[in-house]
Amino acid sequence: MRRQLAVVLGSLAALLSACGERQEQPPDVFAVDKPRGARQSAFREAGMELERPKNWKLRRRDPPGVFEILSGEAIVSGWAYPREEPLPATDAQLEAARKRLVEAIEQRDPSFKVSAAKTTEMGGSLAIDVRGRQVISRRTVQTRSVHVFEGEVEYVFEALAPPDSFARTAAVLAQVLRSVELTGAVAGAEE
Repeated sequence: MRRQLAVVLGSLAALLSACGERQEQPPDVFAVDKPRGARQSAFREAGMELERPKNWKLRRRDPPGVFEILSGEAIVSGWAYPREEPLPATDAQLEAARKRLVEAIEQRDPSFKVSAAKTTEMGGSLAIDVRGRQVISRRTVQTRSVHVFEGEVEYVFEALAPPDSFARTAAVLAQVLRSVELTGAVAGAEE
């Protein structure tokens, strides 16, 4: 009996001494996962269908919000704003809309530093692409928002992440923008 107790105590002492040698690191809940795979997501009420990474979490939002795709501190989101006023239809109108958008951003958030704002086209629709940095909750984040004008709707797709993980977030936004199909109509919007 004494011999068995000595063996058990010796094994226990060896096991306990090993516990102090290598500590397991807790998972980093703020880490941004490398996007993997593809999953289709449809938001018919917003007139939108897109592809997103399988390993990022999807959260649906109330209008005018549509979705958030999340991983750690990174977020890619989408909105659908039905518009009563005419949307830009010419290059001149799009350029005027770009200038108004940049002014509105700078007025609404003085911490936002625009690094680029250009007019472009996305899937045959006129668009404005704004990039920059801002401070949210005392943290600097890199941003990119793409405003797409289709039908009677201004669709906005945005990526936000700390600068060191923005490349992965931008890859998710690129996946969304490559795959998105827009109808230009929002269910329940005034006709």
